[in-house]
Amino acid sequence: MFLRILGFIGIIIVLLIVLAVIIASVMRGEGDRMYARYDSYARAALAKNFPLQPHLIKSEFQFIAPWKALKMFQFRVDSMQSDRLARINNIDATMFLFIRMYTLLLRPAYDYNLPMLSVDIIAMGGKRVYVMEVIDPARIDDANKNACYEKMRKLSAELKGFAPVGLRDWFKDFIVDVSIHANAKREDDDKLLAVFKGYIDAYIEMTKNAQKLDAEQSTKVRQGFELYVTTLLGKGGPAVDVFKRLLGPEKQQEYIRTVMFGLN
Repeated sequence: MFLRILGFIGIIIVLLIVLAVIIASVMRGEGDRMYARYDSYARAALAKNFPLQPHLIKSEFQFIAPWKALKMFQFRVDSMQSDRLARINNIDATMFLFIRMYTLLLRPAYDYNLPMLSVDIIAMGGKRVYVMEVIDPARIDDANKNACYEKMRKLSAELKGFAPVGLRDWFKDFIVDVSIHANAKREDDDKLLAVFKGYIDAYIEMTKNAQKLDAEQSTKVRQGFELYVTTLLGKGGPAVDVFKRLLGPEKQQEYIRTVMFGLN
């Protein structure tokens, strides 16, 4: 009788594992499709408008999947560059086998009065976390940027009713008011993608129209980006905190500074 009960328990455990694998596979597939829609649009739009070249990064940072996290966190990184965009970084992330995250970071060259654009979009089953940050530490006013921000402001109004994602206070000193931090659902996917496309198109147009800065203003842009990254590493944020635990403080700083933001 006891052996029969153990047998039943074993069957139940196996069935639960199989069920969990099926659910995770379905959720992963949904996340894969979401990732592909964002990634394909951004890559095509950037390649159409800029002469892109691969930027070589250290092999240890091309694929990050530490054993200390049982390889449950996996980040595949590739990097491009252009004359006006010093870094175009894409991160294909999978967490706990089924949570998918699309990350895009555009860091412009210091010669132009342009902000950074940082995108993080997470799919967890039917839930979405949607972050579009326009980071402008230098705050050099000009008509080209203002025209872009006005387009983004109209686009962001489409998501006004969405529940906000928590934001650390220090971020507010660096981001523009057109930045989006929203929680959403599967049924919002088409609207979220449309806003993303609009932001990418507006950013590309702004970048193409930007005029070169003089040496003094270029230095101000560089110092602004340096201050942002230094503050990010010092005060922390969701992504940098994860990399600190996965890579350790020294490698985290190297990855964030040299790979993610392309600072020397």
